[in-house]
Amino acid sequence: MVIPHRRERALLERALASVAGWRVLVVDDTDDGLDLDVPKVRLGGGSGFSVAANAGLGAVRTPDAVLLNDDAAPIDDCLARLARVGGLCGPVLVGPRGVESTGLQVRTWGRVVQQTAVPGFDRRVDALSGACLYLPADSRFDPRFRHGYEDVELCRRVGARVGGPRIVAHARCWHEGGATVSRVSAPAQQHAVSGQLRLIEPGWRDFVVLGLAVAQVAREGGAARLPAIARGWRDARLA
Repeated sequence: MVIPHRRERALLERALASVAGWRVLVVDDTDDGLDLDVPKVRLGGGSGFSVAANAGLGAVRTPDAVLLNDDAAPIDDCLARLARVGGLCGPVLVGPRGVESTGLQVRTWGRVVQQTAVPGFDRRVDALSGACLYLPADSRFDPRFRHGYEDVELCRRVGARVGGPRIVAHARCWHEGGATVSRVSAPAQQHAVSGQLRLIEPGWRDFVVLGLAVAQVAREGGAARLPAIARGWRDARLA
């Protein structure tokens, strides 16, 4: 188990309790250092999810690993079910509002759609959430994706060599999406736009992605995040 951690220690402790009995490695990406008696890899603080996850995966000595967000908690025999399927797979994510994710659909024109219909059997999907992800331990995230769509990019790339990502229909994992990194903050908006743009070839699809982001901000009354959309475009296309 690789658990990147930035803040909200109470959530981390809940995650650790949910995986008791499994070998765990916490990636300590806090500013001041994590005073917790668990195996750790220490980073400098605020490195971003992709860098933190890669540091943890790089320290794994087993063929496979489970990447777990610190705001997630596998339920019952979730991990055992993932291990039986192997390859690249993930559970049904459930949260305060019910089913959060049963995989992601990636459309060629740039949109990524969260699926919430629970299947009756394991099935292939375009991509999986990185909140709880069973994967080959030699997998690495693209560090250009700081915090947004890095899981989609990895699933497309790694899935091509292991038979594609699969949702494990009867595995469940609790996830409080946005509990540690707010989804409606300006940095989150910037990283999401940048990540989504990196999934597609530059061109007319850029305007689709930017239009979707502006529409989302308008629905949520987040006009203050509009400059972050422009910064996300700059990060993806000019950096």
